[in-house]
Amino acid sequence: MLILLAALALGGCSVSADSAAVLGAEEVPPMFAEVYAQVEQASDIPMLLPTIMPEDVLREPEPGQTQPFFVSTDVIDVDRYEVNLDAMAGCEGAGYCTLGLLGAERITPETLSVDELYAYYLDPEFQPVRRSEEPIAEVELAGGITGTFIPWVCGANCSTAKVYWVQSGIRYVVGIRGPVDQATVVEIANSMIENQPAAVDAPDAAGEEPNELAD
Repeated sequence: MLILLAALALGGCSVSADSAAVLGAEEVPPMFAEVYAQVEQASDIPMLLPTIMPEDVLREPEPGQTQPFFVSTDVIDVDRYEVNLDAMAGCEGAGYCTLGLLGAERITPETLSVDELYAYYLDPEFQPVRRSEEPIAEVELAGGITGTFIPWVCGANCSTAKVYWVQSGIRYVVGIRGPVDQATVVEIANSMIENQPAAVDAPDAAGEEPNELAD
């Protein structure tokens, strides 16, 4: 089951792949407010935020806890940010208490593609303790955007199942700690794409990441 993080007032407008883009979050759920302000101040990358979260990955709230999870920063600089979604205050992305992640980076000619980042998944010598039965796959997202789904694997801890996509030359990612299925992560990614003050850009050609800066 997915829980709403914020009540949206989008005025009934829909995300359209062929409309002008204004990247950024239209609604900022309360748990993201501080980190959102930090990213706005320190980075040139517009931050996208989810409006839903799978209830089954959340932990029982501690007495007095008023929000379903906590948010901490991992990296914020001009061309990149990484944010942790944590089960408890002070977790700071540690494997035993983190629930997921959000991130984005500006694509340059030196940026590795998602396929390159996860090529080791296909290596026969890569044998995690446990892995999702779902494969790496292209996924259709809101606004006609094509993304890439990366399934979770488990060793000492489970990795996050992720969806990557590109908007306006920026590669975004959302990850939820496994085991979680593709459909759930796609739904969260779609909520991030739809939670923008205007419709998104047309997707890059065929939704792929070119090797040139044109992405």
